[in-house]
Amino acid sequence: MNRLFKRASALAFAGLIGLTGCVHKIPDGAFDVSPDMMAQRQIESRKFSGISEEEILIASSNVLQDMGFNLENSEVKLGVLTANKQREATNAGEIAGAIIMAALFRVQMPTSKDQTIRVALVIKPAPSESMIGTLYSGASNAPNPAAIKPAKGKKAAPVSVAATPESYIVRVTFQRIVRRTDNSTYAETIKDPELYQEFFDKLSKSVFIEAQKI
Repeated sequence: MNRLFKRASALAFAGLIGLTGCVHKIPDGAFDVSPDMMAQRQIESRKFSGISEEEILIASSNVLQDMGFNLENSEVKLGVLTANKQREATNAGEIAGAIIMAALFRVQMPTSKDQTIRVALVIKPAPSESMIGTLYSGASNAPNPAAIKPAKGKKAAPVSVAATPESYIVRVTFQRIVRRTDNSTYAETIKDPELYQEFFDKLSKSVFIEAQKI
């Protein structure tokens, strides 16, 4: 009985060693952000200051509606906004290619029919600097209010530090879901820099109007 127990224990231990040997190490650089990804993220993001998160959401929704989007969801607490719009996706070159394939090889090639363009917008607080550092433009000899002592026989006056304007990072992504003539679909992220530039140009104007309450 002891011999059987020892054999079973040895087999179990060997199995554990085998399982441990099967664990694959995560490749180096698996979580690194490529230069292309960083460049695209910069295209998709802008920083806005001196305006509240709610006001940015209102300004963003106004811009998207002006661009023909229908609002889906808006969560002020989460800083999230989603919208979509329907558009045709027919492409003359794609149709011509399908006609040629049908004529030469008798193959019916599906072509793009229509598309749903979706947009997701996320707002998050920008990394903040210390108030003192902001007021003194990062000077190394900036005084510390807590270290300022009153003159002898006088009471210390309360130190008032003005609050810095609120700053937020706005990131927006555009995607499209294309439906073909055979009802198959495919999705892709829209990376056209002009589209993002157009959105942020309009948002900058809308944010200014919202902040000024014009």
